[in-house]
Amino acid sequence: MLADVILKIAGMEGEEEQHEYYPRPSVSGPSRCIRQMVYWGLGVKRLPLPGRTMLIFNDSSWHEELTMDWLRKSAFQVHSPQMKVSIDFPGIPINLEGSIDFIVTDITEKDVLVEHKAINHFTFQGFWDGELPVDYLTQTCIYLRGLQKVNPALTSALLLIKNKNTAAYIEYAIGYQGVVDRCEVLSLTDSNGKVKEINKSIENITLDAFTKFMVVADYISKKTLPKRQYFVDDWQCSYCGWAGICWEGYRKEFEELKTSVMLSDEVGDMLRYYKEVGAHKSAITKEYEELSDKIKATMKEAGAREGVAGEYIAKLTLVESTRLDKELLTEAEIERASKKSFYERLSISRPKMAKGEKL
Repeated sequence: MLADVILKIAGMEGEEEQHEYYPRPSVSGPSRCIRQMVYWGLGVKRLPLPGRTMLIFNDSSWHEELTMDWLRKSAFQVHSPQMKVSIDFPGIPINLEGSIDFIVTDITEKDVLVEHKAINHFTFQGFWDGELPVDYLTQTCIYLRGLQKVNPALTSALLLIKNKNTAAYIEYAIGYQGVVDRCEVLSLTDSNGKVKEINKSIENITLDAFTKFMVVADYISKKTLPKRQYFVDDWQCSYCGWAGICWEGYRKEFEELKTSVMLSDEVGDMLRYYKEVGAHKSAITKEYEELSDKIKATMKEAGAREGVAGEYIAKLTLVESTRLDKELLTEAEIERASKKSFYERLSISRPKMAKGEKL
């Protein structure tokens, strides 16, 4: 009675909610698709996101509220939630307006900006394993830049990230000085207190963001589109409300691409290496599958689904999969359930040589 209604309401809200485009810290990162931003700036209507997606995006703000409630029970002073910040960059005629998440003051009276994110488990694990969240870092440093106009001593931030699946946290300790425009990613700490030293610098982190907004503004003023930043099967396109119009007519566009183009010797080296890797991959995959079958058969003969051999534990897990039996469906049902897409397949061969001709 309620489960289906909630998603429908969220979907209806998504249809109504398309804010006007303007440069803002939340869309400043390098991964944000420029072409998407231009569509947005041109006022092209996007398709609404599914209700479930709207709920996933919406609940992040509630995770932030929960985190602040817990921190208020600690020795930290939590203040300035959603404080408005104005940010500029010398020589660039763009001003950003945004709202920080909150600031904490420790027992030594030091202020630290906190940028809070709540994400899925797989992205969370990727960050812990070494991938840098450059978009989040960019947004955080932009806020620090704005805050330093009124408080030059506020040079530290924590990018606090919550795992929505497990309620675990990680935090990046960040230093930023607006004068040199350099992000110092110092360390990464998890909920158990485990610390990983990072000590990596990202130069021109806010300048690059402001420059990107300038590029977007130029495309908007000229009513032209930049090249696509991602391909249609990337997740960025899957979650984009402009993906339909962006990829409309791509087959014709693809057919108009030139053929018989002379590419550089560097590309030739890449093609040669690609062929070599492909040959090794086929052989390794075949050997890998044969070993897997042999290990499974040996375990079955021993009547085992888990066992110890040397320093390893081998375990068999029964995995159930589901597939559609098209023979039980009508053609109309199959058509309605089918989602058409496309991808670009690379094939490499040697040119046909005339008789007596050599490479």
